[in-house]
Amino acid sequence: MVSLSDILYIIKYILVVGIFIGILLTPAYLAAANSREKYDAMRVRSASWLFGWSIIGWIFALFVSAKK
Repeated sequence: MVSLSDILYIIKYILVVGIFIGILLTPAYLAAANSREKYDAMRVRSASWLFGWSIIGWIFALFVSAKK
C-alpha cells in the first residue's frame, strides 16, 4: 500500500528535478528572450547543455545570453 508520505516524497523529488532543469536551462531561455543572433543562441544552448553541470560553464552561458 502506498502511503501519503511516499507520494509526498516522490512529488518532492519531481519538484527538485524540475527546478534544477529550469535553472540549468535559464541561459538558453534568456538568449531566446533577448533575441540573440542565431550563432550566439546556439553557443549559449551548447554551453548550457554541455557545460551547465559546472558552475563556470553555466556562468559563461548566462553571461553571453544576458549581454547586450
